[in-house]
Amino acid sequence: MKTDFTEITLNRLKPLLANKNIERFRVIIPEAAEYEIGSIAIAPITLDGEIVGSFNQADQDIFRFEPGIDTSLLEQLALKVSLCLSNVTAHEQLKFLAFHDPLTGLLNQGVMERILEREFQRSKRYHIDLTVIFLDLDDFKSINDNFGHDNGDLALCHTAKCLNMLKRDSDIVSRFAGDEFVVILPSTNISQAESYINRVKQKLAEEPLYSGTTPFYVQLSHRISSIFEKGDGFLSNLLKRCR
Repeated sequence: MKTDFTEITLNRLKPLLANKNIERFRVIIPEAAEYEIGSIAIAPITLDGEIVGSFNQADQDIFRFEPGIDTSLLEQLALKVSLCLSNVTAHEQLKFLAFHDPLTGLLNQGVMERILEREFQRSKRYHIDLTVIFLDLDDFKSINDNFGHDNGDLALCHTAKCLNMLKRDSDIVSRFAGDEFVVILPSTNISQAESYINRVKQKLAEEPLYSGTTPFYVQLSHRISSIFEKGDGFLSNLLKRCR
């Protein structure tokens, strides 16, 4: 595929027509195709100026896509496909940003609160454990001051990665605000939640970040709250006790 796309690029994103040495294009021909190919047309599909694929047509007739014929209609078709792909991608990006934090990729606060409401009601109905961890980075301001805001962002992303890596599929990790995160742990008691966050802290302690050649570590403070703690049974207090 790289060879074919290189040829397209050298042709200034024009469709590539070929009726000789067709074997070199076998990689883009479906394996189930049992007919002989005499000629082929490959039109590049772009996204933000980069080639991301191709629109391919083939025919048994060696003259159907003979090099040198007019490709203007094929160019227009490829352009329309590229524009459609760009629109779909932009829509998906907006949809993603509506539910996720753009820096860490974690669920945002609004989504977290809706999930917490759902899990809270489920926990009360079936009388099963539900634990919430509220955590923030220690001395986050000093990381920004001493190593720069880019490394502050790196510390947040590294924390998000560790939280996600060690959670279960049913657990929910979200960015609350600034350097604060919330982890929702369904069917989990306080002891199990402590075990999880301790594993996260251990991993952070074993994996320093670097500003140039200078290492620095991410450290966390956390609070844990359970639905059965103090037995008040109010959702607002579940998160409030963590903070």
